[in-house]
Amino acid sequence: MDCTEETPFDSEGRRLRLDFRVHARLGDEKKSTALAIEAFDSIYPRDAQRLMERFAARARYLAGADEVPIVVATYLSIGTQKLLRDRHINFYEVTSGTLYYRHGLRHIDIQRESKEPVEERKIRSVFSGAREQVVHALLEHWRPEGDETWVSGAELADIAATSPFTVSTTMQELERQDWVDVTGSGPTLRRRLSRPELLLDAWAQVWKQRSLKEKRTRWYAYAVGSGGIVDYMLERLAGRDGWLMTGAGAANSVVPHLTAIDRVAIIVPPGGVSKQWAADLKLEQADKGSNVTFIERTGASLMFGDTHPGRVGSHFASRFVMYLDMLDGVGRNKELAAEFRKRALKLGEMVSG
Repeated sequence: MDCTEETPFDSEGRRLRLDFRVHARLGDEKKSTALAIEAFDSIYPRDAQRLMERFAARARYLAGADEVPIVVATYLSIGTQKLLRDRHINFYEVTSGTLYYRHGLRHIDIQRESKEPVEERKIRSVFSGAREQVVHALLEHWRPEGDETWVSGAELADIAATSPFTVSTTMQELERQDWVDVTGSGPTLRRRLSRPELLLDAWAQVWKQRSLKEKRTRWYAYAVGSGGIVDYMLERLAGRDGWLMTGAGAANSVVPHLTAIDRVAIIVPPGGVSKQWAADLKLEQADKGSNVTFIERTGASLMFGDTHPGRVGSHFASRFVMYLDMLDGVGRNKELAAEFRKRALKLGEMVSG
């Protein structure tokens, strides 16, 4: 291994010096290759973007020298690994042994499960309590107008019905993931959602795990009429408060003809309401063969409920909650969720999971 001294900065003052520069002799031909190594503890997409800019600046400064960039870190988030692969930046995650190396005719791709650090648990915490309300509000603010929708912290706090402090701490985590853009500072600071698909995918991962612990009761209703079980339940719940229809039944009302719907999911208040409402509506308890599910929830899942203009008194969950609830693996729901994501949310396929 040979070590060389390097110029720390270029003429414009940008840092170019590496953590390590190793001259390795690779392959049967023993050709000397320079490995440009940057070492970190944990790396997230925003850090990776800056790192790639540094590698690009270094390549320009060295005027085409044959040097292989490599990122070595204790932990690399899934988003970071995808970003580095897409840009053909080699990387090695120390704790798991994940390795991506591609140079010339050599291609090594070893993928192993990462050990989650404290930072990753912080990301999961964004999707709980008041912070989850901020996430929901940010997505709903983005949906009508898309990428040109900037919002201040005060505006987002008002939309999310939470404090500016909660908005600030939540947005710091989203910025670290490189899911939002920032402009201005102080009173003029504004943010916009730049990667809604990644934010939604991360929310979906937490949502699916949490749904396994939710209190759900299952019932059967003999529904007659052309509207089937959907209209049957909407008509009978119309005089009550605190409920929202979600999942495939609700989604089919927003994007008609996703499929024929033979079951519905209803978000209801916690505290034993399910049994009382089921008794009032003369539903039969049915652990198997049910067509009505009551889900007890509070918080962000109740935000941005909507009504259908053709169904007086109807209450539907937000489009994002409908989508998340269709990821439960029941029947064709996953397939329907993909179609709903494309048609109603105007987003492409899931990036992960």
